[in-house]
Amino acid sequence: MSDMMFHYVMQRSEKALTGLVCALKGISPSDVKELLVTNPIDLSSTGKETIMDIKLTLNDNEILNIELQVYPDKYWISRSILYLCRAYDNIGKSENYSSIKSTTLFCITDQELIKGAEEEFYAKYRLTNIKSHSLYTDKFGINVLQLNHTDKATKEDIDNNLVYWAELFKVTTWEEFKALAKNHPDIEEVGTLIFELNYDNQAKEILEGQRRYREQMNSQYTAGYTDAEEKYEPELAKNKAEISELRDENTELKRKIAELEKAQKNP
Repeated sequence: MSDMMFHYVMQRSEKALTGLVCALKGISPSDVKELLVTNPIDLSSTGKETIMDIKLTLNDNEILNIELQVYPDKYWISRSILYLCRAYDNIGKSENYSSIKSTTLFCITDQELIKGAEEEFYAKYRLTNIKSHSLYTDKFGINVLQLNHTDKATKEDIDNNLVYWAELFKVTTWEEFKALAKNHPDIEEVGTLIFELNYDNQAKEILEGQRRYREQMNSQYTAGYTDAEEKYEPELAKNKAEISELRDENTELKRKIAELEKAQKNP
């Protein structure tokens, strides 16, 4: 679940990347004529704080962003929309609007990123009419694969191998990984690449630095949020009490006005 590890391995294993893309899109490998990683990384020149998604072009007519989101993010919705909009802005100054490629952001996560949302294994969000629910466009959307909700998977999700991929992302031991990779040459190749990276001292240092950086930033964010809550909670409580008191006074005032109006009508 390291996004840098994921990015590096997937750019090295075309078979595995094709399998994941086919699962996320619900298509057959035969539908994939060309799959190009447009933002490849080089671990030897990557900073420890780097946070990256994978950007792809599929068959030269569609843009895909695949992102691992493994930490809580209060502003994930705003951030995901911004990323999607940036990716959708994919034509040059002199190009025609008909050249704009369909763009989808795929988020793979074990976090509850949307508070109050219905539990769903694979959610798809598109622009629709809020009254009729008719689709505005299918060229612009966000899909969220919720790893913690495999029990909500549909038959279509299972048939598309999405549950299989979710289980792969959740494994924490080599034993679990090898059991899932058995008889899957593309996934066995992923395992080999991960194994090689774990024995590459430079790669290990970069990945460990990234992990510590993420944990530190997450801890600082949580601490800052908690400190702010503790600092302003008494003031918020006081304001709520004052608002409630004013509402009561307003209700009483309305009642008296109504009585006076009634008295004037019936002297």
